[in-house]
Amino acid sequence: MAGSPAQASRPDRGRLNLWPLALVALILGFALFGDRGILHMLKLSGQKAGLTQKLAELKAQNEELRIEIALLRNDPLYIERIARIELGMVRDDELVFQFTDRR
Repeated sequence: MAGSPAQASRPDRGRLNLWPLALVALILGFALFGDRGILHMLKLSGQKAGLTQKLAELKAQNEELRIEIALLRNDPLYIERIARIELGMVRDDELVFQFTDRR
């Protein structure tokens, strides 16, 4: 016997069962690897955290620079200290002793 009449009317019944599985696999593929997929969103979340940290560091640096600008504009003692340390300047009435290192 060749088969029942039900099998003769639906010869590719096994193939039909693969379509839902293929559709689910396709949807999962887009959900994981697409432009708005989970993996892409996790990567963007990590980038956002890094940029947020860098922004906080830059804001702190900007605040330090604002304080230094205010001191340079308003505090003559700060200007004198910077001139002495960074430029090696001295007052007119000061004596400078220079020693050579004998080694």
